[in-house]
Amino acid sequence: MRYTYKVREIGKEETKDMYAMSLKKLIGQLDHKKEYAVEYTNKHNNFISTTLKGKERK
Repeated sequence: MRYTYKVREIGKEETKDMYAMSLKKLIGQLDHKKEYAVEYTNKHNNFISTTLKGKERK
């Protein structure tokens, strides 16, 4: 996989590394009922820290 994301569920201290080719693909792997803090370095070597929810599957 191309990128390593540090994913932490909001309200918990445990951080886990997840791998995906893009942020969009990572969002598809996350639970849509929970909120996450995600940190990664993009292809332009900029550090990104954001909060997001997973995508609800159809």
